[in-house]
Amino acid sequence: MDDTKKGSRKSGRVLLWSVAAIAVIAAAGVVGGKVMLEKTVTTSLENGGAQADSVKVDFMGRVHMRDVSVPLENGSTVHIASLEARPEFLFLSGMIDASDITLDTDRTHIEIPGLKVENAGLNRAFLAAATGENDLTPAERLQHLSAGRIVVSNVEAVETLAGSEQKTTYTDVVLNDVVDGIVGNYSVSGVETQMTLALQDAEDGQDASGAATVSLENIEGQDIDGPFLLRVYTEAKPEGEENAPHQVYGPMSAKNFVMETDKARVSYDELRSDGFSMRLADQPVIDTITALQDAPAAGVLPEEEKQRLGLQVLSLADVVAKGDIQISGIGLTTDEEPDMTFAIDGLAVSLNDMVVDLSLDGLAVHAGEDSVTLKQASWTDLSLKPTFDGIREFVEAGEENALPETAFLPDFGTFRMTDYVIDVKPIEGDEVGFDVDEPINIAMKDFTLALKAPFNNIPTDIHMSLEDLTYGLADNADDPVFETIRQLGYETVTVSENVQIRWDRENEQLVVEDITLSGQDMGSVSLSGLIGGFNEAFFSGDMMAVQSAALGLSAHEVALKVKNDGLFARGLKFYAEQNDMSEAQAKLAISMLPSIATQTFGGDDPAIQTVVDALSAFVADPNTLEIAITAKPEQGIGMPAFMEASMDPTSLLKQVDITATAE
Repeated sequence: MDDTKKGSRKSGRVLLWSVAAIAVIAAAGVVGGKVMLEKTVTTSLENGGAQADSVKVDFMGRVHMRDVSVPLENGSTVHIASLEARPEFLFLSGMIDASDITLDTDRTHIEIPGLKVENAGLNRAFLAAATGENDLTPAERLQHLSAGRIVVSNVEAVETLAGSEQKTTYTDVVLNDVVDGIVGNYSVSGVETQMTLALQDAEDGQDASGAATVSLENIEGQDIDGPFLLRVYTEAKPEGEENAPHQVYGPMSAKNFVMETDKARVSYDELRSDGFSMRLADQPVIDTITALQDAPAAGVLPEEEKQRLGLQVLSLADVVAKGDIQISGIGLTTDEEPDMTFAIDGLAVSLNDMVVDLSLDGLAVHAGEDSVTLKQASWTDLSLKPTFDGIREFVEAGEENALPETAFLPDFGTFRMTDYVIDVKPIEGDEVGFDVDEPINIAMKDFTLALKAPFNNIPTDIHMSLEDLTYGLADNADDPVFETIRQLGYETVTVSENVQIRWDRENEQLVVEDITLSGQDMGSVSLSGLIGGFNEAFFSGDMMAVQSAALGLSAHEVALKVKNDGLFARGLKFYAEQNDMSEAQAKLAISMLPSIATQTFGGDDPAIQTVVDALSAFVADPNTLEIAITAKPEQGIGMPAFMEASMDPTSLLKQVDITATAE
C-alpha cells in the first residue's frame, strides 16, 4: 500500500513539473513571438505601402492597430479606424475584429461600421498576399482568404452616376465556410437602395427625374467563386487558350422585393436562382465600365474610338454563359390608376450561351369590370447570338457599309400562349376601366408560333397554330363584317388556324404542308401544295434578288379540302332571305353555278367535268369536298404558262391532272 501511494505521489510530481516546464517554455515563446509578430506586421505594412498610427501585439497573439490606411491598385485607399487581428497562433485560431472601415474612390464611398472574422486563415502567406508583398493578381490574393465565418452588421455604399447619387445599405451580412476565396454559403437580412431615376413626362415629353427606393429581404445563397468573379472584372480572356465558363454563383433565394416611386409600386414575393456561370471578356469588365463612364457623347468620339468602344461593350454579351431567375408573386400598383391591379403568379428566365427561355404564369390585369388575363406564356430557344454577331459585324464594317436587315434577326425559337382573355369596354362617365375606343371581347385557348431552321437568319421552317379564338360580336355591331356574321345567326365566332410551311433546300422547293382555317359550327378550309424553284435567293435579304428569283418559281401541286359543319346551311338561309326566295330555290340557284363556270373553262374537258360533278354533289349534300391539281411536267408549271393562261384559261388544263371528290 505504501509503495502504491509513493508511486502516485511520484507520478503527480512528474506531471506537475512537466506542466510547469511547458508553461515556462510557452511563456518564453509567447514573449519572443510577440516581439517577432510586431516586427513582422510593421514590416509587412510598410512593404505594402500601408500605414498605421500604432501596432501592438498582446501576449495572446492579438495584433492591435489604430488608424490603418491601405492603398489599392486604382489609387483609392481603405481606412480602418480600429483593427484587432490574431493570426493562427499555437492552439488559437485566427480572428479579425475591425471597426469604422471606409473606402473612397472617384465615384463610390463605402462605410462599414464593424466587421468580424472567425476562424480566419491568417498566416504568413495570407499577410504577404494581402499587403502586396508578393507579385499576385487581385484574384490570386483573394485565393488566400479563408475563414469559418465573416459577419458584417451593416454596409452603406454611395455611388455617383451621371451626377446623381445612389445609396445602398446591406444589413446583417454573413459569409460562412470561406475556403480559398470561395464562399460556402451566405445570408443578408436586407438590402435597400435609394436612387434617382431618369423619367420622361408623358404629357409634355420633358425629361425629369424621380426618387425610387428598392428593398429586398432574406437573401440566402451558396457557392460564390470570389476569385473567378474578380478575374471577370480585372482580367481579359487569355489569348489562344480555352475560355471555359465557371460557376460564380450557386443556388440563391430572396424575398419581398419592393420598388417604390412617388407614383408606383412594384413588388414580388420571392426570387430564386439555380446559379450563374461566367467567362472572361475580351477586356476586363471594369475597364469597359470605366470607359463607358468616361466616354463623352458618342457624336464627338473619333470613328475608330467609337468602333473600339462598341466592340468592347459587345464582348460583355459573352460574359454570362449560363444562369436563370425565377420570380413569383409579382404585383404592380400606381397612383395614376389606383383601381387597376396587375399581378403575375410566376416569371422565369434562363440563359445558356445566348439562348434564352422565358415563361410566364398567371397574368391578371383588372380595372373595374375590364380585365386581361393569361394563364401561361412561354418563349423557348430564342437565340440572340445571330443578333449580336450582326451588330458586331456592323460595328467592325463601319456605318458606311450597310448590312441587310436580316443580319440582325435572332433565331426565333417557339412562342406559345394559352388561355388568353381580353374583356374591355370604352369608359363612360366616372367608370373605372381601360381607356379604349372600341369594346374588345376576345378569348384564345392556345397560340403557338415556331420559326426554326434559319438560313441567313431567316427561318425556313414555320409553324403557326391558333386554337379556339373566340370573338364576341354583340359589342361590335358597327363593324360591317361582324354584322354580316351576326346575320348568319352567330353571336360569337370561334375560329382555329394552322399553318405549316418549310423549305426543302436540297430540292429548292417550298413545301406548304398545311394551311387550315376552321370555325366552330362552321367548318374548315385546308390548302396544301408544292412550289419549285424556291432557291437561296429568297433568303438573301436582297429584295432585288428575291424579285428576280420569283420569276423562276413553278407550281407542282395544290390540294384543297372543304368541310362543312353548319356554315353552308346558315349561308343558304341568309342568301334566300336577301333574295326573297325559299331555301329550296336558293339551293337550286347555287347548284347551277358550277355549270355556269364550266362554260368559261371548257365544259367538254373531263377534268373540268369531274370538278363540276364534285361541286354539284357537295351543294346537294354539303359535307366534304376535296380537289387536287398536279402539274404534268416534272419541272412544274412556270410563270410563262400562267401568263398564257391569263389570256386563255383552258391552256392550263393540258398541263395538269385534276381529281375531285365529294362525300
